[in-house]
Amino acid sequence: MIDVPNNSRLVAPKLTDALLPFLFLCIYMLLILVRPQEWLEQFKDLPIIRLALLLAFASYLVLQKDKKLPPQVICCILLVPVMFLSGISNGWLTGGINSANNFIISGVLPIIIFSGLTTTVARTRILMLIAIAAAMVMVNNGISQKNSPVGIGWSGSALSWLDRITYVGFFNDPNDLGMFFVMTLPFVFLFFIRGGVLTKCIAGFCAAYILYGVYLTNSRGALLSIVAMAGLFSYLNWGKFKTILSAVLLSPALIFIFMKFRSIDVDEESAAGRVDSWYEGMQLFLWKPLLGVGQGNFIEHHNITAHNSYVLALAELGISGYCLWMMFLLLTLYMVYPQRKINVITLPTIPENFASYREQVAFTKEYEQIKNQKWLSDCLFYSMVGFAAAAFFLSRTYALVAYVFAGIAIAQYFQAAKHNGLSSLPSLKHIMVRIFWFTILSVFAFFIIIKVLL
Repeated sequence: MIDVPNNSRLVAPKLTDALLPFLFLCIYMLLILVRPQEWLEQFKDLPIIRLALLLAFASYLVLQKDKKLPPQVICCILLVPVMFLSGISNGWLTGGINSANNFIISGVLPIIIFSGLTTTVARTRILMLIAIAAAMVMVNNGISQKNSPVGIGWSGSALSWLDRITYVGFFNDPNDLGMFFVMTLPFVFLFFIRGGVLTKCIAGFCAAYILYGVYLTNSRGALLSIVAMAGLFSYLNWGKFKTILSAVLLSPALIFIFMKFRSIDVDEESAAGRVDSWYEGMQLFLWKPLLGVGQGNFIEHHNITAHNSYVLALAELGISGYCLWMMFLLLTLYMVYPQRKINVITLPTIPENFASYREQVAFTKEYEQIKNQKWLSDCLFYSMVGFAAAAFFLSRTYALVAYVFAGIAIAQYFQAAKHNGLSSLPSLKHIMVRIFWFTILSVFAFFIIIKVLL
């Protein structure tokens, strides 16, 4: 018999995964991403999305037996009173209530249901396919906008400034659209790598189509996020030397691509305006360091938004909200980090010989299941890296998509624990302490970065 390391052995899942809540979850994901209810005028004002969310959450509470409360969910829950108190401290009680309520709907409940219901590889793949399908629909709508004499796509959405494509709902900003495309790309590459010939062909077409969509958004943040994902992937898999060499060899192509987008030079007017916004955000933080100026109040003190999710969190929610938000983001990244030291997904060594054919079949099946877990985890890591990179150039602290994808990533961490045979999750306290100190240091880093750029 072949011994398989304990940290990679598979444990038969318990029958605690209710189907109905996941069905509502899929409907909710379709509604927030594809948004078919907004294609027709008569359905736009109906609370269909909120109804689907409440049905998914209620059925999760009632039917799902194996419920979890990861640290990121606790952070999001704690952000609710921070937003409320921030509103009160700035003399805006109603605003604090509205901010807290909106975040419960767009942050807390989504991360709870996605982290609690994405319990198997099959479910994760289904949600990934929904995201890919949504991205394809959005790109198709963008192409129809470009081909329309009046710049309006079949969904009813119109081209933005500089003929940048948009979509309906909160995707009416091309930067949001570009960020979503970037976060979805790792899903496409997963199917390309793990699929058969037909799947590879379809995934290759989808990847090219979505990359073309990124180009049509003309989003500098999305472009830089792709570069960041590719660079990190190269570094983690091939090392520093090959990454630098690849960057040098590909630099002509990268320069050509960058020239096709709007200028990213710090001296360019839009870029300079971003740095000014960062500076203003840090000044607001110094003015209201504990609770900030209130969620949504940045533009009350500056003519444009922060253009940086990290600075926005600092300015609007103070150090208390910023620490919670950074804990949510960085801990999620660590949970799916390919080289993490906790709850590691380790592939067993393939033996040279097997005692029997049955043993070989059993080992191969187990090996492929563990490999699927590892690939899913890595894929979700790069997806969240895409968000973290885009968040540096965009004000998307409260973006619904971030909490949806984070929920799926957190669920993947729990799936890994199940496959590793862990009855309880290992402590993450020392990781959280490191994240806390990194968060504090990042505040000083922002001051230095802004000082250099100004």
